[in-house]
Amino acid sequence: MTAPFGITDHEPIIALAPVLGLAVDCGTHLVAARIIRGRNPYPSLAVGALAGLVATIAITFVACRHDAVSTVDTLALVGMNGIALLAFTFGYFNFVNLTVASLRIRLLEELADAGGCMARAALLDRYGTTSVADLRLGRLVQGGHLVERNGRLHTGRLQFLLVARIFDGLRRLIFGSAHAAALRRPPPSPPPDATAP
Repeated sequence: MTAPFGITDHEPIIALAPVLGLAVDCGTHLVAARIIRGRNPYPSLAVGALAGLVATIAITFVACRHDAVSTVDTLALVGMNGIALLAFTFGYFNFVNLTVASLRIRLLEELADAGGCMARAALLDRYGTTSVADLRLGRLVQGGHLVERNGRLHTGRLQFLLVARIFDGLRRLIFGSAHAAALRRPPPSPPPDATAP
């Protein structure tokens, strides 16, 4: 079989397949974001991630076939590159999500929208502790992740809870169960005032 473009050794291409897949992910995400209009950025991110994964698997598989790599090694390389691409995609997702969820970026956008100047009291009124909690609870209710019935909030969609449980498991795996349990404990109450009688 004649190798395309005069390439005889595809090992560098196999090694770079996740990086090429990430490039496809980013490009597809940008195109999908233009096509899928709306305030929710996650469908276009999902489309990009799927395109990147397909590209990574295809590049790895074709390169392995050209080098006559055994079936077992091909499957191992496809699996390894798929996992590497998922790790890259997770990093890219967090980078994009930072622009959506970061309070600091949101504050800067508020200032920019207000012409570069805004009263501190107005920002604190919008983004103080209570206001931020109200905003986030409102977004969770609007997205269907929480459901309000008779003045009480109940769980709705379970995607965020599933993600939280995955991170709980990873935290337990990496740091141990004692560390995970310590994170779940309520903060200690402040010590009594030494100046009180």
